[in-house]
Amino acid sequence: MKGKSKLIADKIATVVMGWPSVDSILMENLLSGDVYDPYYFLSLDVYYSDAIPPPEERREALLFGAAFETSRVKGKDRLIVDEVPVRIEYKATGRINDIIEKNDPAFLRSAGTYVLYRIINADVCYDRSGWILKMRKKLGTMPQSFWDRVRDVFQSRMEHCLSDLGAASMRNDELFFHISIANFLQGVCSVLFAINRRFEPSFRLFSGQVKSLPTLPESFAALFDSLLRSNSDFSYSQKYKIAELLTKSTLNL
Repeated sequence: MKGKSKLIADKIATVVMGWPSVDSILMENLLSGDVYDPYYFLSLDVYYSDAIPPPEERREALLFGAAFETSRVKGKDRLIVDEVPVRIEYKATGRINDIIEKNDPAFLRSAGTYVLYRIINADVCYDRSGWILKMRKKLGTMPQSFWDRVRDVFQSRMEHCLSDLGAASMRNDELFFHISIANFLQGVCSVLFAINRRFEPSFRLFSGQVKSLPTLPESFAALFDSLLRSNSDFSYSQKYKIAELLTKSTLNL
């Protein structure tokens, strides 16, 4: 299926690269070659300098696909091509330049560094100006001040979520507890990726990659897994204590 997905990516790229404003197209490395894997889909990033055609024009240009739908909030299309689910996300090069050059804290708070991870790790389908290669070179030499800023942003989120977790455990609020612990674990992972100067992967890859980072808190895997288990014997207050310990050990790194 990976070969089939590559053919589909090339087919879409042939259409999209004809749009005047499109500079680069990337294909995210496939997580699995099994089309029946629920994680399996083809993901394309289209980087543009000015504007892309409106949804109706994109639908017409991609008529070889079925079940076309587009997001009204974000620049994102979804369709199915030869039974393969496809996601196309459109990103302005100027926005990426701002993130890299200006260390945009607002963007980091909302999206983390995953958008930068994709630039480094995805396969290049098309690069009209060499912009992608320039961005990869810059991302490979990001200063410590960038990583410090990323750490500060997510450390603040981690501590805020810990406070929410404590309140939920005291009130025995099941829904808020589970929401808070999910946000807390995401915050911890983001902090640890920043400490290790690594860009964040997709959430689907968080668990495997975070445990293999070279710099981790003492007993990280055991603490992390204890918070993940939904059927454990730990009470909410005990899980809060574990989260508190994990926070303190992370802050000490």
